[in-house]
This record gives sequence, C-alpha cells and structure tokens, in this order.
Amino acid sequence: NVSGLKPAWRAPLLHGSSMPMPLVHQGVMFLQTFPDTVIALDATNGDVLWRYKREGLSRSTKKMGLSLHEDRIYVATSDMHVIALSAKSGELVWDHTMDLGSPEERRRYQARGAPLIAGDVVIQGTLSFRVPKGSFIIAVDRRSGQEAWRFNTVAWPGQPGGNTWNGIPVEERNGGSIWQQGTYDPESNLVYFGVAPTYDTAPLLVPAD
Repeated sequence: NVSGLKPAWRAPLLHGSSMPMPLVHQGVMFLQTFPDTVIALDATNGDVLWRYKREGLSRSTKKMGLSLHEDRIYVATSDMHVIALSAKSGELVWDHTMDLGSPEERRRYQARGAPLIAGDVVIQGTLSFRVPKGSFIIAVDRRSGQEAWRFNTVAWPGQPGGNTWNGIPVEERNGGSIWQQGTYDPESNLVYFGVAPTYDTAPLLVPAD
C-alpha cells in the first residue's frame, strides 16, 4: 500500500529530450531513452543487461516508447528508421529506412510514438510540421523489415475526404501528425489512430474561388 512504498533501485539516465515509458516482460525492463538508446535492465535490481545506441545521428527527438513482440524489440529512430532488435541481446535484426525524399525533407519529419504490432506488420506513425502533403502511417513486415503499405493521414485529391479541403492543392495541405501509438483490434483486423489537425486553418475558412 501507499504507506509502505519505498525505492527498490535507481538507474541514472542521460538528461535529454525524451519521455521514456518502460516496458517490463519476464523480469526484464526495456526502455528507449536519450540519445536514441535502447536499454534492457534486470527489473529486480536495475543492472544493465544490454544497450543499443543509434550512431551517426545529428539530432535526437523525443521518444514515447517501444514495442515487444515474441523475441524482438521494435523502435522508431530520430533519423526516421524503424528497427528490430533481439530482445535477448540487443543485436540489430533489421533496419528499415522510411522513404521521405531529400535529406532536407527527412529533417522535417519525426517519429515519437511506440510502434504498433498488428498481425504480421509493425505500424509507425509520423509527425510533420507544415510539411507539404502532411504526415503518414507506415506498415513494415515484422519478419523482413520491408514496407507493406502506407496511409496518408491528410486526404489527397481523389481520396476519401479529399474534397473537404476547400480546394486547397495537395502541396499546400499539412498536418495529420501521429503523436501516440495506435490501437489494434485483432477480431476486426483494424487499427485505430488519432491524428492532429492541419497546422494552417486559415485557408479552410475562406471560400474557394
């Protein structure tokens, strides 16, 4: 109970832009922290079992969690990759590079929420701030690391809802960011995500010519 709570152990983490949510399974605690580092700890005493650090990054964006399925850990990285690690050793199993265009365009996207495991795919949402055509959700085959499908969170012309943007060209549409992990219903085989609105509402308020 509350009156009997006391610290069992403490593990220091590097100070930085991160919001790690620990995940505990069979006595092992996994977390992704700054700077783009995944750590496995003995949940009974805090001893580090293994550590994976993403190298060669020019920045490290906030991370909100990681995912575990069978013997693999899945995480999104600040350089816009989705990776799979061995849950036992932390070794890299596969590394998928999201197709985002030029290096400048890549810097305008982020992936913060934990990946969502749904059947045979790993699903990852993205954030984009005033990026033309908006954000997207990507699904990666969890065995091979290859892209399975992609969904635009901002409706493009010709897509369902694409005519609700007051005639704004797709290059001027933005928003639809995914901040958190989605939810999967295995019975219906559907995934559910909440998306952010557009970051520029003014053109929606003016009648189209």
